[in-house]
Amino acid sequence: MIVEQLLKSITEEIADMISTKTVIGEHITIDGRTIIPVTKVSFGFGSGGGEGKSKAGEGGTGEGGGGGASIQPIAFLVVTPEDVQLLTIKGKGTISQLTESMPEIMDKFKSIKEEEKKKESSKTSETEAP
Repeated sequence: MIVEQLLKSITEEIADMISTKTVIGEHITIDGRTIIPVTKVSFGFGSGGGEGKSKAGEGGTGEGGGGGASIQPIAFLVVTPEDVQLLTIKGKGTISQLTESMPEIMDKFKSIKEEEKKKESSKTSETEAP
C-alpha cells in the first residue's frame, strides 16, 4: 500500500467514526423533558513511508500510519415545552455529580415554572376582579 492509499484509508475510517451523532448525541426523553448530550470530538492521524538500501545493497520500503480520537461530554441540552437549558460539564468527576443531581435540578426547575404560572394566574385574576 502506498502512502496516498494509506492516508485515504485512515481519513475514511476517521470520517466513519465522526458524525453529527457523535457530537450531538441521541436524545433521551424523560417526563416530558428531552435531554440531548453534547460532546467534544478531537482526532488526529499521521502516516509516513520511506525506502532505502541496506549495506549489502538490498532495497526496501516501509510505510506506517495511525490515528486516534477522543470524545468528551461537555454539556447537556434540556428541552421542555417551556424552556431550553444548557447544562455544561466542568472538570473531572462532574458527570457523576450531574447524574446524581439531575433529578434535583429538574424538580427545582419545575417548581420555578409552577411559581411563575401561579404569579401569572394571580395577576390575571386581579385584573379581572371588579
